[in-house]
Amino acid sequence: MSSNAAGVIAPAKVEVWDTQYFPQSQAFPAFREGLCNAFMPWSINSEPEGGFEGRIDSITVGGGSVGHVRMTPLVAVRGRTDLAHSSTECVYGNFVLAGQLTIEQGGRVNTAGRGDVILYDSSRPTILREEGDSHYEDVPFMIPKSQLSGVKNIEDVFGNVVLRSDNLIRPLSSSLTFLAEHMSSLTHDEASALFDACVTLLPVAVSYAERNRTEQEDMPQASPLLREILDFITQHISNADLSPQMAAKSLGISIRYVHKLFAANGTTFGTYVSSKRLEQIRKDLNLHSCRNQPISALAYRWGFNDLSTFNRSFKQRYGVTPSQYRASVAR
Repeated sequence: MSSNAAGVIAPAKVEVWDTQYFPQSQAFPAFREGLCNAFMPWSINSEPEGGFEGRIDSITVGGGSVGHVRMTPLVAVRGRTDLAHSSTECVYGNFVLAGQLTIEQGGRVNTAGRGDVILYDSSRPTILREEGDSHYEDVPFMIPKSQLSGVKNIEDVFGNVVLRSDNLIRPLSSSLTFLAEHMSSLTHDEASALFDACVTLLPVAVSYAERNRTEQEDMPQASPLLREILDFITQHISNADLSPQMAAKSLGISIRYVHKLFAANGTTFGTYVSSKRLEQIRKDLNLHSCRNQPISALAYRWGFNDLSTFNRSFKQRYGVTPSQYRASVAR
C-alpha cells in the first residue's frame, strides 16, 4: 500500500466540489468546473430555475476517475468544442442511485433508472439529461479506452447501452457502491484495486446483459417457468453434463415437461444449449485476451466435450470453421 516516509498509509486523494462552500452567485460555476475537472469538458450553460445545489466527490485512478454525485437535476452537453478539448478517449458510465438519466448519442436515446448502469462514448457528441423529483444521484465513472483494449469494436459495445438492474452482475454494482460510500476512507491502492476490478468486470457485465437480452429475443413468448430454465442454463452453460434432467431436478418438474416447454417455442433443450455455447466461443474468439488460447480449450471451457461435434456445429452456424473465424477477426 502507498505510504509516506513515516510509514503511514496514504489515503486516496479525494476532490470535493460542494456548492455550500461558495456564495450563491458562484455555486453553479464552481460545480461546473468541478465536473469538468473530474470528467473532462462538458457544457452546462444554464443554471436550473429555482437555484442549484450539488456535490461531487471524485478520485482519479489509473488514468480514469470515479465519483459520487448528488445534485439538482440539469441538462449537460458534450459538443464539438468539448470533444476537441478532451485529453483522452474513454468510456463514460453512470450507476444511477436516485432519479433517472437519459443519454442521447449516436442516433439513440436511452434512459437509465435507479440501479441501472448506462454506458456511452466520450468521443461522440452527447446530450445528458438528469431528472428527479427533488435531486439526482449517481456514481459516474470514466475509463480510458486504452484500459479496454481487449474489447473488439469498443465504440459499439459501450456506445449508449443500458445495463438494467435485473441483469446487472452484482460484483460490478457492489464495487461501484462501495467506492461511492467509502471514498473518503480508502487508501489510494484500495481505490485503484476497486477501480481496476470495475474495469475488468465491465465487459463481463455487458456480455451477460447481452446474453440475457438475446435469450429474451430468441423466446419472446417464454413462460415464467421457461425463463427459470433459461436462467439455469445460463448459470451452468459451461458444465459439459448440463442436461434436461439437471434442469428438471433443479426446478422440481418432469423431464417431459422441460421438453414440452422448448417444443412450444420451436426448439429443443440441446439445440438451445449448443447455440448459447457457440455464441460464447465466438465472443471469446473476438477477444484479444483469448488470442493465444487453443480453440479446443475454449470449446471445453464452454461445455463441448467432443471437438468434432463442436467444429461441425460452429461451421454450420457461422459458415466458417473456428480457425477461419479467428483468422478473420485477427486481421
